[in-house]
Amino acid sequence: MALAITAAIALLGQNTLRSVEARSGDLIWRTTATQQPEQRLIVVDIDDASLQTLGPWPWPRQQLAQLIHTIGQQGASQQVLDIVFTDARPDDAPLLAAIQQHRPVLAQVFALPDATNPSSTPHAGQPSGALDWPSCPAPFLQATGHLSNHPALAQLGTPPQGHTGHISPNLAHDGVVRHQPAVVCWNNQAYPALSLATMMQATGETTYRPQRGNWWQAPWSLVGQSQSTPPLPLDEDGNIRIAWRQHPSNFISVSARDVLTGQAPPELFRGAWVLIGSSAFGLNDTIATPFSPAAAGLQAHAQIITAWLDGRTPYTPRAAWALELSLTATGLLLLWAAAQHTWQRPHWLLPGLGLLLALGVWVLHATLLVQTAIWLNWATPALSLLLCAVALGSAEHLRSRLERNRLYQHLSSYLPEPVAASLALQAPSGAIRAQSRHVTVMFADIRNFSAYCEARPPQEAAAVLHAFFSTATEIVQRHGGEIEAFQGDAILAVWNGAEDTRPTTDHATRALAAALDLHHASRPVLPDPAPEGLEPLQLGIGIETGVATAGSFGLASRRTHMVMGRTVTIANRLVGMTGDLAHPILVGEGLATQVGTPALPTHLQSLGTFLLDGLRVPLHVYAVPMDVLAPPPPAPPPT
Repeated sequence: MALAITAAIALLGQNTLRSVEARSGDLIWRTTATQQPEQRLIVVDIDDASLQTLGPWPWPRQQLAQLIHTIGQQGASQQVLDIVFTDARPDDAPLLAAIQQHRPVLAQVFALPDATNPSSTPHAGQPSGALDWPSCPAPFLQATGHLSNHPALAQLGTPPQGHTGHISPNLAHDGVVRHQPAVVCWNNQAYPALSLATMMQATGETTYRPQRGNWWQAPWSLVGQSQSTPPLPLDEDGNIRIAWRQHPSNFISVSARDVLTGQAPPELFRGAWVLIGSSAFGLNDTIATPFSPAAAGLQAHAQIITAWLDGRTPYTPRAAWALELSLTATGLLLLWAAAQHTWQRPHWLLPGLGLLLALGVWVLHATLLVQTAIWLNWATPALSLLLCAVALGSAEHLRSRLERNRLYQHLSSYLPEPVAASLALQAPSGAIRAQSRHVTVMFADIRNFSAYCEARPPQEAAAVLHAFFSTATEIVQRHGGEIEAFQGDAILAVWNGAEDTRPTTDHATRALAAALDLHHASRPVLPDPAPEGLEPLQLGIGIETGVATAGSFGLASRRTHMVMGRTVTIANRLVGMTGDLAHPILVGEGLATQVGTPALPTHLQSLGTFLLDGLRVPLHVYAVPMDVLAPPPPAPPPT
């Protein structure tokens, strides 16, 4: 059931799971971002300070040409412009000359298909820098519009004069830029991303070709003919997953104002790649990144280029599903193995183990991403393990409850039910747990039963004893008492003895009424007449009211519950005297003191004072009159 729910969530909530994975990836990038300064790529930023000093945007083309000349003269090996010049101007000549001399990589923007705005079809300038592919195959996106450089500049950005790359971001549902199309299609031509055009300009590669990866490689890769650079891994949709592995502060950023005014260190650009872009507010070049909700768009290109140089562009292998399935299967086996031993441990350990396994899958994903640039889709395996753990834990909890109820039922059949309920809620203890209460105790014993057992088959004796115990239990419970113990062929019943019940005042009345009912009910239960050669089986009952101590005693590993005290001793001794005094029900003076009250109207017969065995003070003994013990007359026949 848990796996079915996981499959349903994976199918219906795939976007949600991918969003969770993406946000966790942002957390990993922020947590593990390197702190070493990046010196291979220098950022020249047209920031707010530049606009305040040199004038508002757009700047004169002569000023931009001076910026390109200054960077080139200071020894930059390559310049990359994150700026699009869509319209021609009268002062273009200096800019065209600077671009022709220093051959910076130009930029252009394509409008990508957008479900929220499918009619977005801007057209400005002339696209340039297309790859020499005969067509633009799948999986690359078809653009719906473009913002490109004007024709004169576009000519300089077309091989062999130069290169142009698109800077079109692929926005996620939350607006964060985590992917960029490696190639965008327009009019059946393939236009590379800015990072790809930069690498072609730097290495002299004439083109990159898409190549299908094997099982442990990315679904697609862009491979150069000379293989002077690592292949660029792409996902199934032809996108580059941006590795936000460098903290934005790692990139050396110089204000364009400092470059143009001569305040930048002249040796800073020597041999470096220079990315020229803008972070100024209002220039519409702001993106959301894992580090900031508003960052300069050039940060994405800087991250893509440096990760490609290091061979650390993240990708998901084509056979990642096999690893995800293996992780899920291994986790399920561990959960199943743990479920087989939960009888020794709390059932809540299973959900805890599932949470640990889910966390372990995420840690594995983070480790693979940081160490090997492999992106593992971890949400579905983690969710399946967590749901299965909760399901197994719930099933184990249900089984535990059923077993506990069954054990409690067994326990309450051997102990008084209030005692069993109290023990079920307590941890085993070796301490004395007892209290004294004012109770009524009744002993009922089958006289001559030992001789009966010796003369009769065991099965017959067991049947008689079973019938007596069953009858006695039903009568005692009906009158509000509890069977405290079965002692051989006798029972010990107590009224008002349970420690978790409210004390009652009529327990003596209830006990005497139970004794009378038990006396009458025992006649059909005990064999009458007795087998030949045996004295008849008769029931003797002794009752006394007084203080007694009830509780549990013994080691935590082996305890017993019992009632003890003078009241219990008196009731026990009275049972032994029932045969000698020829009275089946004898009552102690503690209960007899209530004779004649509205609560106990039954008149008792005084038998005199006796010194009971084991006691030091004589006791006045009373008996229930024989006329009360006579069987009730038979019911008249129906008319």
